[in-house]
Amino acid sequence: MGNIFRKTPGRTYYESSIEEFACHKYPGDIIEFLTESDESSDEYELHLQKNAWANQIKILQNYLKDKKGYIIFEYVLSRVNMRIDVVLLMDDVVYSLEFKNNETEFLPSDIDQADGYGYALKNFYEANRNKYVVPILVATKAPDSECSVSSDLGIDKLFTLFKANTNKMKQYIDLIRSKYGSEVITSEKEFEDWIKSPFKPNPTIIQSARSIYMNNQVDDFFRFDAGEENLKITEHTVENIVKDARENKKKIICFVSGVPGAGKTLVGLDIAGKTRNNTNSGLPEALFFSGNGPLINVLTTQLGRDARKQNPEKYPSEYKAVLAVKSFIQDLHAFKQDVISTKKKTIDENVLIFDEAQRVWDEKQLQKWLVKKGADKKYYGLSEADLLLDVFKEKEWGVIVALVGLGQDIHTGENGLAVWFNSLIEKHKEWDIKLSKEIFEQSADNIKNYAKTLLNMSRVEDLPGLYLRTSIRTPRAKNLSEFAEALLNNKPEKAKEAISKFNDYPICITRDLKLAEQFVLSNTRRRERCGKLCSSNSKILGRYSRCFDNIDNWHFANWMIDESGRDSSNSLVFAASEFNIQGLEIDWSLLGWDMDMYYSNGEWHAQKMLTPKRFVESDEIQKKHILNSYRVLLTRARKGIVIYIPKANDYEDPYGVSKYYDSTYEYLKSCGIKDINEAYNLFIKKADAARLPF
Repeated sequence: MGNIFRKTPGRTYYESSIEEFACHKYPGDIIEFLTESDESSDEYELHLQKNAWANQIKILQNYLKDKKGYIIFEYVLSRVNMRIDVVLLMDDVVYSLEFKNNETEFLPSDIDQADGYGYALKNFYEANRNKYVVPILVATKAPDSECSVSSDLGIDKLFTLFKANTNKMKQYIDLIRSKYGSEVITSEKEFEDWIKSPFKPNPTIIQSARSIYMNNQVDDFFRFDAGEENLKITEHTVENIVKDARENKKKIICFVSGVPGAGKTLVGLDIAGKTRNNTNSGLPEALFFSGNGPLINVLTTQLGRDARKQNPEKYPSEYKAVLAVKSFIQDLHAFKQDVISTKKKTIDENVLIFDEAQRVWDEKQLQKWLVKKGADKKYYGLSEADLLLDVFKEKEWGVIVALVGLGQDIHTGENGLAVWFNSLIEKHKEWDIKLSKEIFEQSADNIKNYAKTLLNMSRVEDLPGLYLRTSIRTPRAKNLSEFAEALLNNKPEKAKEAISKFNDYPICITRDLKLAEQFVLSNTRRRERCGKLCSSNSKILGRYSRCFDNIDNWHFANWMIDESGRDSSNSLVFAASEFNIQGLEIDWSLLGWDMDMYYSNGEWHAQKMLTPKRFVESDEIQKKHILNSYRVLLTRARKGIVIYIPKANDYEDPYGVSKYYDSTYEYLKSCGIKDINEAYNLFIKKADAARLPF
């Protein structure tokens, strides 16, 4: 490597080959070089830091005398203001070492910190995708009895945290080297590339909303592998549409569509966040709202908790904090209530960002709601699309950003894009329409019928940037939506082809509920979330497998946010339905497949389950909603799915319908889904994968 005194500004304080570091005779020189990058202005803190470095150098020089590889002191985790004390790269294995100088115990906060470093190295850096990552917390004077006996190994090659003293640290690294190290020799160029590997976390929508609400824009904080550029293009496209509408006094609706998990909601939140956090952004004030009540409930609850934690004097109760958040994120029904009850002739905002815009009600369903609310009869005969377009009547200009998840309308009265297109074609000809023609390539919602009419209209413009084609929810299975579409459209060979491309993303199936639970629990790490999912129309699962009882709406925010407790998804006590989980995601899902959708005689059948013993064949709209329900449920997991199908002896079967569970199971296997017993050794976390032999 040449000069031992070397660093990468903004990423390392000191970096060297292990050989040069181990033989350097003057540790004080290394400490002084490290001090040059330290930003501490407190002399006592700096004194403690120098002592810590001196101890780490002494320990590591002694241990690394005969080793080869590279060493980094103070490796900076980009954009999250965290630094790892020491990183070792030996034998193509990455070791994250967090030292606690002279500590005799392992504090919970230190465990959380060191565990987080390992998680970040594995999940946020492309360079580590195929490497073993070993996080070790070193309390230098902890007794042997408090140290770890072993560590488990996840399917992603990330070990669970080792707790070690100085001696145990050496023993563990030796053990990992002997069992998992390779003979790959890392070159200087490869090491430099590793240091500069882009920081690419894959945040959940909840994490993203928290970042945006705390004044960070998504493109300043997160990166999304192949989906990053796509998101930026879409945001810039929408921002240009808003600029055009404002400058030229137009009314424009733009439809942002794409594959499930591509970041449509994230685009909307980020645009709304820019106007909230930056008055100089050049964008007018925008309102983000959604017809997805559970999503709004979860986001406002989480942001409200954060706001109260940060400013308890301003927000003495969670209720008041949540009310403040609702000026940024609103529920569609609350917005409609304001429209029909206010005496104002128009709304305050010029830009409405409508998430899950495919969930608009048709005329019949909206009128039912209007009657219940005692609304003026002048609103009768309108669809929700009509109502939302009408609120701009008195405005000089306006933009509706419709974020659309195709094939995901699951409520009665929701008729997807057809409601919007009918309104725009027949009643609201003053609106320009921007969309990507790729939207018509989707098989869902029968929107192909509108393609020719719309694309031939002069006020319709095809903008490719309005279609998000890369899933950021499932980086290990970016074509998960392709797989789900093939499976649900009775194309098993195409589904098998799609699943063969997945990279360490298990989709397994089983008839054994306990085995399914064990699988998801054992693979769910700290900071990750697992949970049970099942159709809201499920009856046998809920009746005879009590663990598939649906969580109620009042407690669903706890299901998505709480780390533990009976209501938490991680407890696997309650299941979320398609109504709960739409627009959200968990890391590992246990999907219960019931008789509301079964495979028989070479095709899918959908039926309304009135009771566990009484089924009614569904009409066409119900069939579409049931199909869409499973489309939603199949695309919620970020890291893996286990599908559970009951066996005949698991429930009462007076009508002999268990054969349909069997045929469904066989069809799903024909789509390339492995039985959990076949995949168990391949995908299960290896317990005691690194156990000291003494």
